[in-house]
Amino acid sequence: MPSLDVIELPVKFHLSLNVPDLNRAIDFYRVLFGRPPAKRHDDYAKFELDDPPVVFSLVPHPPGPGASLSHLGFRVGTAAAIQEYRDRLEAAGICTQAQDGTVCGYAKQNKLWVKDPFGNFWDIYHIEGDIPPESVRTSVEGTAARVDAEPTAESVAWEHFVANPLPDRIPHADATVDEVRLVGSFNADLSEDQRAFLVGEAARVLKPGGKVLTHGLMADKPFPRSQPKLSGLAAMVSRVPVQGEPIDAFRQAGFVGVQLVKFDKPWFTHDGVELREVKMIAWKPAATPTAETRQVLYKGPFATATADGGHAFHRGQRTTVPLAVWQQLRHGPSAEQFLFFEPGQPSACSTS
Repeated sequence: MPSLDVIELPVKFHLSLNVPDLNRAIDFYRVLFGRPPAKRHDDYAKFELDDPPVVFSLVPHPPGPGASLSHLGFRVGTAAAIQEYRDRLEAAGICTQAQDGTVCGYAKQNKLWVKDPFGNFWDIYHIEGDIPPESVRTSVEGTAARVDAEPTAESVAWEHFVANPLPDRIPHADATVDEVRLVGSFNADLSEDQRAFLVGEAARVLKPGGKVLTHGLMADKPFPRSQPKLSGLAAMVSRVPVQGEPIDAFRQAGFVGVQLVKFDKPWFTHDGVELREVKMIAWKPAATPTAETRQVLYKGPFATATADGGHAFHRGQRTTVPLAVWQQLRHGPSAEQFLFFEPGQPSACSTS
């Protein structure tokens, strides 16, 4: 039997796993390996082990059917070593695919791909140098896509409570506030014009991209007779709006991306009308040039989703939208249903 050629060059085994929760995976493998990751980003992490010599990478991937293995591979010391693998494989009639100068795992690489008879992918690659994340990231998704942040000590907020009188104006200059909270404001004894004024004032003082929140008791449909007389803590409630009323008020004031973030079981029923605690959020649109566009891809779960303004997104298809819409979609939990493509960046992958 002829002896096999041995490639005597620095080689490290490579293993890449798909994981549904990147942060939890990093926490576990940090303990298992006894060291922090050599690289860590929102969409990629890598551990470098010396004993055994392994490159172990983690890639976020939604849970579902299929194995968690992404691919296997070897990291070699020179580009010449890649050619030796290629010559040996192709001499045996095995098809390979070369990628020279590609960007993967935030590094510039030359690599060779090959698939075994059972569909497992292997890559043999040589790293030429690391690449700054901002220069290669072509898209963001999951929690990294969200641009709405939790309030900080530096955040400016203003709050109106159900029992507070209506102010002559919100005591802030235009576009200086990060968040306006209308807690029970739609339950207060205010006229329709007064409620519209309050929401309009919120739009005035919020910064572009700022958030408005309303929280209160709401009804699932109009009352057939008079409004209920409530007792206890609920006695502060002068009226119970239909849950669509705040949505309409926000939209009329120019807010976008209205979302229900709390919708409890009914506290009680009055005249066949369900009354429940509801919390809604919306955003003041960012001021952006109208000519600039970006691309998004809707991941599902629905066949089609439609945003404020009529933009429709079909599952699995790229859609070009104005920059303002691209930014609007990145607010709130629904941002995690989209993939957001950055403009003018080279292609990147997450396999090393």
